Amino acid sequence: MELKSSDEILNEIIAQIEKVYGWTTYRAEPNHFGYANLKWKLHTDAGLRFVKQYNAVRYSDQLLHSVETALGLQDRLHQIGIPCPKIFSDQGRYIQRTPSCERFMITSYCDGYMVNPGEVNVDQMYHLGQITGRLHQWLRLNAPSNYPLHWQPESKASTLATWEKNWNDAYTIGADKYISALETQREIIDGFNLNTFQSCEEGWVHWDLFVDNILFHSNQVSAILDFDRMHYIYPEFDISRAILSGAILENNINLESTKAFVMGYRESSPLTVAKLIRSIQLTWWKEAAWLSIKSEEYRTLRRFAHELMWVSDNWFALEEILNEI
Repeated sequence: MELKSSDEILNEIIAQIEKVYGWTTYRAEPNHFGYANLKWKLHTDAGLRFVKQYNAVRYSDQLLHSVETALGLQDRLHQIGIPCPKIFSDQGRYIQRTPSCERFMITSYCDGYMVNPGEVNVDQMYHLGQITGRLHQWLRLNAPSNYPLHWQPESKASTLATWEKNWNDAYTIGADKYISALETQREIIDGFNLNTFQSCEEGWVHWDLFVDNILFHSNQVSAILDFDRMHYIYPEFDISRAILSGAILENNINLESTKAFVMGYRESSPLTVAKLIRSIQLTWWKEAAWLSIKSEEYRTLRRFAHELMWVSDNWFALEEILNEI
């Protein structure tokens, strides 16, 4: 298969957009966030637009079928006022194709700015909690529920096999920080009862609700982005992922920000302290493999490893820490 340059792909997409919508594109600015997929901010005579091309290696046509479902839910969430980009469809299809079968989506361009991990302020976290609670409530009442779980917790045997590899990698190069963190992780894995997760509610979840996928204004959320990973799993992922991403800084959790998120969430969806703790444990178990020296090579995984270390260090004190929320 002949490889095309990003400029060639962009020109194909621009031509298709003009054919379908009649928009003239004056300028395209590349967006380098994310992995593998090409993205651009387009300046058109109809206003600013955002385009994402789906990488052929990362996204098979079968995988894009589930993305199409997720984008359909995003479109309906936008219509009820959840701050997320408007998707432009073509004959009911959210994922469009050029004549050479480059797959892409096009949305409105959302204003706002990104906040560094752990630095989301109290007002922003409160609004994020409100939005997440409303999102979960709407999905619980309106999204299809006859789906199999997209993901289930790894067994202890599988988790320990990954742990052993990560520990050997850290030990081989003498990475003391990771050796210590992995030894703490091992104690938790050995003693944890996986039946804890049997009581997790099932439902649709954004499943990627960390700060890189959220735009903010000074005191509120401007837009939640990147619904591609939305699946039928456990909504608790969105609770803990948002809190860990937004409130942990320099190995401490901002309890005021955490409490603000929980207060906002509770306005439309129930959230007990026990459920909050379980949600943190669920994300920790899901992401346990990222406590690896290889995570140091990637900014996002390095951040996730930092969060995993905080949870490990405070695993047996989570109830005491979060009890007053």
